[in-house]
Amino acid sequence: MKKAGCLSLVFLMILPLLFSCGERKEAQEDSPAADLVQALGEDVSAAGDAAAETEITRENVPDSLPADLDFNGKTCTIYYSNGRDRFPFIEGGEELSGEIVSDSVFNCNESVANRLNVDLRYFAENTGNWDTITSLVSNLIMADDDTYDVYLGEQFGMVQTVAKGFYRNAFELPYLDFEQPWWNSVFMENLQMTSDNRMFLTGDFGLTTLRDLWIEYYNKGIYERLFGDPDEPYNLVLEGKWTVDKMSELVAASYLDLDGNGEVNLDDQFGLVVYKLYSTVDPFMYCADVPYTSRDEAGRIVIDMNQERGVTLTEKTVSLFLQKGVFSNSLDPFAAGGSLFCGYTLGMSESLREMEDDFGFLPCPKLDEEQEHYRDLVADVCLLMAIPVTSRDADLAACVLEALEAQTYRTVTPAWYEVALKCKYSRDLLSSEIIDLIHDSIYTDFLFAYSPMVNNIGQIMRSLVNSDSPNYASTVASMDKAASKQLERVYKALDKLTEQP
Repeated sequence: MKKAGCLSLVFLMILPLLFSCGERKEAQEDSPAADLVQALGEDVSAAGDAAAETEITRENVPDSLPADLDFNGKTCTIYYSNGRDRFPFIEGGEELSGEIVSDSVFNCNESVANRLNVDLRYFAENTGNWDTITSLVSNLIMADDDTYDVYLGEQFGMVQTVAKGFYRNAFELPYLDFEQPWWNSVFMENLQMTSDNRMFLTGDFGLTTLRDLWIEYYNKGIYERLFGDPDEPYNLVLEGKWTVDKMSELVAASYLDLDGNGEVNLDDQFGLVVYKLYSTVDPFMYCADVPYTSRDEAGRIVIDMNQERGVTLTEKTVSLFLQKGVFSNSLDPFAAGGSLFCGYTLGMSESLREMEDDFGFLPCPKLDEEQEHYRDLVADVCLLMAIPVTSRDADLAACVLEALEAQTYRTVTPAWYEVALKCKYSRDLLSSEIIDLIHDSIYTDFLFAYSPMVNNIGQIMRSLVNSDSPNYASTVASMDKAASKQLERVYKALDKLTEQP
């Protein structure tokens, strides 16, 4: 991802505090780290001339918004999917509570509201989820409801409204500066139907691309007992040798029939546990840098899945997930110390604080050592932002989003990433370096994001693994024609919108 100003800036600043975390199991909210986050939550909009006299760091990095903005108390209301309890990361609390992340979010919102002189309001749609947000948003906009100025909906549902004419083109709005480090630029580019129209936005605000990022956890105690140095997986990652083959080898070698009954059950030791087999394989389809799509001269997507690298990736992925050491439909064995690996999102670390065994973070593996970069897919339940055509003041909405993104980047992300995640949730300092690497590998693919609109071809790895079939080429051939036709229909619908007066 294009993310100028690495998160290590703040990490270096609070490194002594991180060392004080000890075993990282009992970090206290009233620690010096908490005081730092409280300080980071202060408004930076008044930096002005002082910024020129001080070193530019993450917490005071300037944005490009005019210094004299004043919206005279206008209201900006943000509607968001809250089916997964995203409230603490978007609104914070109703008041300061001493919890680092929630307080930093609260301060962020207060800072933006005061800076712009706006009445910033939120509406948490508790029924909003991947399978409901499409109809919820559609009903509001079709009814010409102008209550909400910004929508934040889960990706799987939001993309299905792309050709309905619901959203403003962000390229035509003022204040939005996509060159800034708080925007996930490549992610947004890959979501665009055309190169000149950007409807869906995503960045630091809400922490959604971080918390919904697929990764691999590993149990350091099990690794040490079976293979030796518990930091060896970290070294494999840093040396570029963390591959699908290596993970498969370790998974196979880790399974133990502990109760001796010859059957796989929860009393055994596993190599890998996953919540749902179908969704956990998604990141493996996109970890290998396979160019499933391209853009034509008009900037429109062209599907091209006839890739030899895709064939190889499928064979290795099917082999990995269907071996005896893999257990699906529950993450409990990992939390209880009964599995070497666990495939889930980075946000899961928040629930592993009570895990007795030490654990580490790993990116999704590469296909081979020749691959230059790791790629970590963001789950399709992440939140996408859009400014609806019904917004009472789209310019205000754009300004508020720019300010929220900037202030989240300065204060909230460091609070969660540098303090909460690295100190409170992670158990060692080396994992901090791996987490930085994982952050830099954030990725989505057009084919994955829009899979429900292209014959689900963007998730064919699910069907290949679940059917124990490595026949990538034949499966692509059976789906490709329908996928291309569906994509063509989407573009025709978009063309009709541009033809309307």
